[in-house]
Amino acid sequence: MASCYGGMLAMLLTGTTMAAEEQTLVLARDGRPTATIVLAKEPTRAAQFAACELQLHLRRITGSEFPLVNEEEAFDGTAILVGDSRRVRAAGVNPDELKSQEYLIQFAPQCVVLVGRDKQDRGKVQFDLTPNQQALDSWPGIWDERGTLDAVYEFLERYCGVRWFNPTEFGTECPSNPDLSVTGSLLRREPFMKYRFAAYPPSENYDQYTGLWPAGSDGYRQWEAAAYAKLHERCASGGYQLAKRGVNTLFRLRRREGGEHCPGNHSLYGYYRRFWAAEQGQESLFEGRKADYFAQGYEGQPPQLCYTSRSLVEQVAKDAREFFDSGKSYPGAMADGRFFCVEPMDNDQFCKCENCRKWLEGRDADTPFFTNGRHSDYFFQFVNEVARVVGTTHPDRRIVCLAYMTHGAPPAKFKLEPNVLVQYCFACNRLNFDRRSIDHEVALLEDWRAQYPDRTLYLWLYYTFPVETAYYGKFHCFPGFFAHAIGEQFELFRKYDYRGVFHCGYGQDVEAYITYQLMDDPTRNVDAMLDEYFARLYGPAADPMRKFYDIVEQTYGNPKNYPPGVAEAKLEGHHHQTEDVAWGNLGTAPRMEALKKLMDQAQELAKTPEQKQRVALFRLGVWDYMTAGREQYISKSK
Repeated sequence: MASCYGGMLAMLLTGTTMAAEEQTLVLARDGRPTATIVLAKEPTRAAQFAACELQLHLRRITGSEFPLVNEEEAFDGTAILVGDSRRVRAAGVNPDELKSQEYLIQFAPQCVVLVGRDKQDRGKVQFDLTPNQQALDSWPGIWDERGTLDAVYEFLERYCGVRWFNPTEFGTECPSNPDLSVTGSLLRREPFMKYRFAAYPPSENYDQYTGLWPAGSDGYRQWEAAAYAKLHERCASGGYQLAKRGVNTLFRLRRREGGEHCPGNHSLYGYYRRFWAAEQGQESLFEGRKADYFAQGYEGQPPQLCYTSRSLVEQVAKDAREFFDSGKSYPGAMADGRFFCVEPMDNDQFCKCENCRKWLEGRDADTPFFTNGRHSDYFFQFVNEVARVVGTTHPDRRIVCLAYMTHGAPPAKFKLEPNVLVQYCFACNRLNFDRRSIDHEVALLEDWRAQYPDRTLYLWLYYTFPVETAYYGKFHCFPGFFAHAIGEQFELFRKYDYRGVFHCGYGQDVEAYITYQLMDDPTRNVDAMLDEYFARLYGPAADPMRKFYDIVEQTYGNPKNYPPGVAEAKLEGHHHQTEDVAWGNLGTAPRMEALKKLMDQAQELAKTPEQKQRVALFRLGVWDYMTAGREQYISKSK
């Protein structure tokens, strides 16, 4: 048996280390594997899944099937050690020393180690690209520790040239190379963002959050049928939605979505069915009316709770402790792991009782800062009270809240308790043309860090615009392409050390790809990523496709293309698209004509079947949506 085990052990015994030395390993020659994928005798789910993904992609690259064995079996040639094992530890790697989400790639003579921190679950994985529910349930979860799987994805991207641009059947790029060799030394890293949540479950709905067409529309159905044509064919007799869930879950895993789950959202709606009135079908949840929990001064069901109510403080703290002790949470609650969220209803109709009104004295609602902060002292004092109570028994747990809307600014009269974790809502992050709002919210982002220099801070980002606005307004938006603005914003997030992000909506395919990359490493160059994205997806058609994207991005992001007042930063409030702005100011006839010419050029220049299909998907998903939007606008104007 030839492997790295004996040689590495000998080097370790003599005190020699190979960590800094660059090694070149031949993995395939003339389309035949010269390496073997090696797992522990009882590997984790993450390691099993990682080995299957590695085997799949190496087959696509080299055209051959790489053997996969456990460490007690004999094999020849180079060893690719996947996950913790006796051989990995003999090679001088101790996975126990890796931090949460950290992983390691180490090259040595005749050996490469791919390992990370994994959830200690050793159940059997069923790796199937058209999975049933049983198979899906056997895969690592989005929120599981799966460092070994991330190490394999890093290896495939960094050393083998694989790219996952989108989850469709045409979104993966595996370079063909029958003589595959890899060169490296030691890489040990972790993603920059610790919390990376980029799509709403279930996964089969992923492209409904990255697409322009509304789900269920004819335009979406045509795009979706072309994007997953083979999957539709394989599932002609049923099971398509489940299989698509698998396809999109794979993409999310490959893009390293997940990490430390820190759910933050409006978390108190469940109190109505527990403490205001029984809800039909959920009568068992009603514990009796607690009128003192709820906002005063309103007719009927109050729109908020009373955040100076001591009994409410004790109830919320009790629920948090119950969750931390037993894992039980009530419908409507937002909690997971070390985190329990406390966030009010999505409105600013707060309690009018005397105690609550005292907290609002001195707040000037007419100034922009206090518009975002006029309820900050009031609401955060409630969060603080809950955090103090919970902290006496669970000091290592965290109370999560949002810095949102009228409590978007830090409190002015006190500091937050050390066990409070804030997710700052950068509500206009995609309205990069709205400079007044952007500058104001960036100032708040900076202020949170200035006031809490050592505090863990996370983000909410709103890629949902302008598609959401168009959906509810029943018109087609001009696409909000904004890759360079994303790059600028991630520079800010890195500068001010914001380490987690929840996306409300997720932008289109280019924005999704750039964001996934920057959540992992915010130092990446946006133009370099865009160059590679268009070149590798579209080949000879890359130039007109990139120009199309650039025109739309520059048009959308330039304040001068918007009505007077927006460009001059003289209007108050966020300036969302309207149909008139979309097609009267942005998607004008001359611009649409220029974009049409680029679209036609791309269609003519695409050579391979994959390139042609990718251009066709862009036409179906973006260009057809835009032309339909302008035609609708023109017809209304007549």
